[in-house]
Amino acid sequence: MARREFQMPAVLRHHGPRPYWYIRCRQKGLVGKDQIERKEIWRRLGYCDEITKREAMRLREQVLHQVNNQVYTIQSQIPFEEFVKMYSEHHLVTLAPGGRKRDLSLLKNHILPAFTGRKLCEVGTQEIQAFLNAKDADGLSYWTRKAMHAILGSLFTKGDDWGYWNGSRNPVSRVRVGRKRLKREKRILSDEQLRALLAELPSDIGLMVRTAVSTGMRVSEIIGLKWRAVDLERGLAHVQERYYRGDTDEPKTDKSRRPLPLGCLTEDFRDLRAQAMIGHEKLSGHEYVFHKDGKPFDDRDVLRNIIRPAAERLGQYFEGFGWHSFRRQNITLMQEEGATTFEAMEQAGHTRSTMTGEYTIVALARREQAVRRVQERLFGKPEKKGPVSASLRIVRDCAG
Repeated sequence: MARREFQMPAVLRHHGPRPYWYIRCRQKGLVGKDQIERKEIWRRLGYCDEITKREAMRLREQVLHQVNNQVYTIQSQIPFEEFVKMYSEHHLVTLAPGGRKRDLSLLKNHILPAFTGRKLCEVGTQEIQAFLNAKDADGLSYWTRKAMHAILGSLFTKGDDWGYWNGSRNPVSRVRVGRKRLKREKRILSDEQLRALLAELPSDIGLMVRTAVSTGMRVSEIIGLKWRAVDLERGLAHVQERYYRGDTDEPKTDKSRRPLPLGCLTEDFRDLRAQAMIGHEKLSGHEYVFHKDGKPFDDRDVLRNIIRPAAERLGQYFEGFGWHSFRRQNITLMQEEGATTFEAMEQAGHTRSTMTGEYTIVALARREQAVRRVQERLFGKPEKKGPVSASLRIVRDCAG
């Protein structure tokens, strides 16, 4: 890091047609990657017929505050792409594989092409806002833009932590992502559709789906479940680790470490354990509950080759259908059956109730029933029963 220098030059008077006060100071700039160039500059403070020398000396203090703080100014002149490389090597490696893969993809395909060739100090609020506005115009989803907003915010936060940025505030803090417009509607299966789908699936895959819609576990938590984490006596599954496409690690957040009731699925897990013990005196506990030849399933293979074809045969497939649909179904049904938002949040392992709200689908039929109950409470029951609304005949409005 560059060494801090302190300068306090005298306030001088320039004699000419219109005299003015000025100072001479040394200012540094970055040349190339790591070469610093120092040169003397004149900084005009004001005309002599407009301000006194004492006022010029006060202005000198403001100018020199920036000049003497150039240890940070020089650091912030690092090329944007060079700092992103540092950010990837020292920060992104600390993230979970899923988040790391997403952030690297967004950096490579969107952020770096937009800001490569600029210095870190040249990327400000206006440039970032224009970048996100352009991505919105290109049709990128709200959540993709939100993720890029978070990456850029984190990038400048780390720049501040590491001494490469000393701005008064993070330039991303006042950037707006734009209006949220969902590219596809949130949907879940109806009760009848889910039962029909389960009848089409192999027993072990069916149990994975029933576990997802019963407990709200993430697919990485289901696939990473080991027998040592299943308490058949108490009917609980303890989320202690997760498996994501070849990588075993701790759960996503501290909130993700949670016990989950299995309910009536306890007997199914007991039967599955009995099958796993065939040919063994006992299990060590480190065996995966759901596996193929001892190796945990790949969630993409199961969805692509087994679950999705079954949904297509039944005419149930929709855009966005997948493991998240089952997790969304659990969070929605938990609240329909009387669980509070905070109870559903604990079940899902969310750190924020707003995220639980994103997963919740409030059915139109359920809302209409609530409206009728409010009307009956306030106005009394109608004397003559009108025609039944079509929405009340729907088992569940999947569109929410």
